[in-house]
Amino acid sequence: MKSRKTTYEERIEIVEHVINHPLSYKDAAEKFKVSYNNVYSWTQKYKKFGPKALEDNRGKKKPSEAQTSEEQLRTEIEALRVRNQWLEMENETLKKQEEMERELIKQEFAKQRRTKRSKR
Repeated sequence: MKSRKTTYEERIEIVEHVINHPLSYKDAAEKFKVSYNNVYSWTQKYKKFGPKALEDNRGKKKPSEAQTSEEQLRTEIEALRVRNQWLEMENETLKKQEEMERELIKQEFAKQRRTKRSKR
């Protein structure tokens, strides 16, 4: 069955109905016209993290309290990897800038030497 869009309140109602009544996930899915997978997933999230876990956070990061320690470590590693990449790029840019400045100074010095020689 293709699932329909549900609101946060509907998801809470469905999960509480499954928990408080002797309904299987399949029966609840048929009764509320949503997919079995959604009912199962919502119920597991609700039992593990409470009602806040049923909010629709697509496109947003999971709050850290809703992440497992492994997910938190992966998130931290990814953030560090991105920061490291940024710092490496910044370092390369600064090295190129310093090299260009040295080259410019060298050119100006050579130009001054040439003009001093020509004045003699």
